[in-house]
Amino acid sequence: MIETKLARVISYLFHPLMMPCYVLVLLLNLNSFLALPLPFSYNMALFAVVFLTTVLFPLFLTWMLYRLGIIASVFMTTKEERTYPILAISVFYYLTYFLLRGIHISAIFSYYMLGATLLAIISLILNFSRKISLHMIGIGSLTGLFLGLSLNFGIDLQTEIFSGILLAGIIGFARLKTNSHQPAEIYSGFAMGVIVMTVLLTLL
Repeated sequence: MIETKLARVISYLFHPLMMPCYVLVLLLNLNSFLALPLPFSYNMALFAVVFLTTVLFPLFLTWMLYRLGIIASVFMTTKEERTYPILAISVFYYLTYFLLRGIHISAIFSYYMLGATLLAIISLILNFSRKISLHMIGIGSLTGLFLGLSLNFGIDLQTEIFSGILLAGIIGFARLKTNSHQPAEIYSGFAMGVIVMTVLLTLL
């Protein structure tokens, strides 16, 4: 029982919608030339925009779909319930990319949001035939981001990469413990997130 409760807490903390916010915080504090040297007030405003467009707006729309009876649960336990929320996520992720690409921030986060949009679209397409773990795609995208940066710029990001892999193991265990996914859905989600984001970042 305790393990199941802990697994649910982990699932909430590392919800895929939170990944852009986590990535932004990491990039703002990365100990390398890739960090974004911005004033604190600017960082907070930037975080607020990202949180609004990648977390609050998708959550609100998902709640509206639930209230309208289009989906039976806000937890989207079946692949049929995921179609509209994933489509909405794709739109909001691209909106975030579009809003941020024209202001003075690192191109890295903009590339990440473009990759996140691409992953959401791929997930939407795959959702018609199979269920895949969005949690694992999220942590895979974070891991792939640092792997791609390491390969592209030749900087040491082993701590970030291995931390991503460790978190992937923890999140994967949590999703299995809550009976949310089968092992194949866990592995394929993580692999897709890593591969897509790594390839995109090596093209930066």
